[in-house]
Amino acid sequence: MLIQSNRYRSSSYSGMYIAFVLSFTTICIADVKAQSLSKFEADAGGESRISVFDSFDGKAVVKWDVVRPDATHASLVDHPGKLTIKTQRGSIHRKEKTSTYGDGIQAKNIYLINNPAAKEADFVVTTRVSGFTPKERFQQAGLIFYNDDDNYFKWGYEFDWKSNGGQKFCVLTENDAVSRFEYLNSPTGLNDYWLRVIKRGDVYECSYSIDGKYFDVLCERKWSSGAPAKIGLIAKNGGSSVAAELDAQFEFFSFQSPLPRDLDALR
Repeated sequence: MLIQSNRYRSSSYSGMYIAFVLSFTTICIADVKAQSLSKFEADAGGESRISVFDSFDGKAVVKWDVVRPDATHASLVDHPGKLTIKTQRGSIHRKEKTSTYGDGIQAKNIYLINNPAAKEADFVVTTRVSGFTPKERFQQAGLIFYNDDDNYFKWGYEFDWKSNGGQKFCVLTENDAVSRFEYLNSPTGLNDYWLRVIKRGDVYECSYSIDGKYFDVLCERKWSSGAPAKIGLIAKNGGSSVAAELDAQFEFFSFQSPLPRDLDALR
């Protein structure tokens, strides 16, 4: 990470880089494989900025809170430089603990961080998923904004089980175990793509990219109070007992708040 500033002081704590900016600053991520978790704070009268980035380059730098961890289905070495979550049977959809279809099995290896922004703050979250083309019912991988198993917002790429073929991006909101989801018109057959969610108030804008530069916005949805407790990554097979286990390779995770000024130029 390259930081250019007229004047700043910084400290490093076991993988965490913190820079307190005292005057005008230009921040540039020069190498997306550089491990970093950074916080930037403007001078008096300016706005504070928070940036969280994990490249998964050999180890997870960010302190992840993993819901129902299963080390047999998550790795930082199977595909070096990536967090690999192998999909497996398990769901958090509606009343999954009493579901006969899923035998009450809950989703594992949901990688989360505590939301580092203030409750009212807007933010943007981005990840890249590679080597993952879901081909069976309920196979999926993507971003999740999570309060608990019954209250969350999910944006990802899934097998299109409604059409019994192909893949589509899917948005899902769940409140008090009542969920609404929608498959959106999108390219099929992708195996390398970026996912991005921009939160403005209680509205979540969902987009994807095939090059990491230009993002196509597919939908906007309202959810909850607009302040998720946790944010992170998910890959699973839902309640299906027959879907094959696939490697979902997450290349990086990025969180920024408030919103960068150049977001609209990337559409």
